[in-house]
Amino acid sequence: MNTTDLSVLRYIRLRENMKLQIRAEALNVFNHPNFAPPITTVTSSTFGTVNTESTFTRILQFGIKLIY
Repeated sequence: MNTTDLSVLRYIRLRENMKLQIRAEALNVFNHPNFAPPITTVTSSTFGTVNTESTFTRILQFGIKLIY
């Protein structure tokens, strides 16, 4: 499998004992397809074909957390 995940975060100090965390995460950054193995059922009409992926597509998520 060939997937690359990336996470970037930044802390911003608001007060002496309070800070804000800003986070961005990307799963499968380069959106590389990883195909599942071919169908091995000999009696199937789709024998030997690959019609599914074994991994997910690119996912982006963002978050903010207040730490006190």
